[in-house]
Amino acid sequence: MRDSVLAALAAVLVWAALALLVLPLDKPAVPPDSPHVPAVETAPAAAKAPAPLPQAPDFDRNCRLAVQTEQGIRDMDLQTYLTGVLLAEMPVSFAEEALKAQAVACRTYTMSRTRHSRHENAAVCTDSRCCQGWRDPTEAEPAAREKAEAAVRATDGLVLLYRGQLIDATFFSCSGGRTEDAAAVWGSDLPYLRTVESPGEEDAAHFADELRLPLEDFRQTLTALDSEVSFSGSPDTWIASVRCTAGGGVAELVLGGRVFRGTELRKAFSLRSTAFDLRLGEDGAVFTTRGNGHRVGMSQYGAQAMALGGDDFETILKWYYQGVELVLADG
Repeated sequence: MRDSVLAALAAVLVWAALALLVLPLDKPAVPPDSPHVPAVETAPAAAKAPAPLPQAPDFDRNCRLAVQTEQGIRDMDLQTYLTGVLLAEMPVSFAEEALKAQAVACRTYTMSRTRHSRHENAAVCTDSRCCQGWRDPTEAEPAAREKAEAAVRATDGLVLLYRGQLIDATFFSCSGGRTEDAAAVWGSDLPYLRTVESPGEEDAAHFADELRLPLEDFRQTLTALDSEVSFSGSPDTWIASVRCTAGGGVAELVLGGRVFRGTELRKAFSLRSTAFDLRLGEDGAVFTTRGNGHRVGMSQYGAQAMALGGDDFETILKWYYQGVELVLADG
């Protein structure tokens, strides 16, 4: 009897277990992301929109500065001044985003200069060798003036800071493929002015240049730099070694038993940049340069290449000026 009860009880348990297997479940028995189970449709998450850039209506028009021009000191608003700087410093045929990047760089440079002016009665001057070039907007073609002014208005009041301070927003025409560290050119180590790749500059007028000199002219120029330089032996043996910078420029060149800095050779021979190769022979000296300018900061032709590739002005600026913030000027 006991065995019969146990057998019946076992049978009941078996059938109960089988029933549980075929009953519908509230949740799937496999993970929801299994390829065998359709995913539950949910509303797609809204794409995170980029943070809008700050706006400062009429900051440039309300900011006035004294500008030293060839005709004397002129008082003008920042918008007029920056429009003239763009007309003088960058081809207005460049893409809109490149012009905007230039406008921000020029505004930052200007605001920094107003706080540390090199002039007794003016904030800045119109000499590109000292401050920034400038062209009177009223003398420019209307289309060119409007395009330059549009870039200034579109970036009204925006400047670049590094750790809360206005940067030295230097710029130049073309790097020849890579920019230079500030320390390699000016001896000042600025964290935001580091060497970076700058592709797409091949269309620049001075991406690469060649300068040929008679051997006697070459010798006279070097002797003026260092009277103890030696020119014994054949010219192709005069160069002992070359040390290059991280940006591909010439840091030092040992020639004729003397050490010459790349920066002093650039100045002495009026080279377009310190990124050069030098070849010497009985027929003369040949400098082959890459790029045009000091090569520190933003390359204008590099900015143009980035703009044509789809990058906006903020991306361009943060590529050439490392670790900076784009903010509104505080006046």
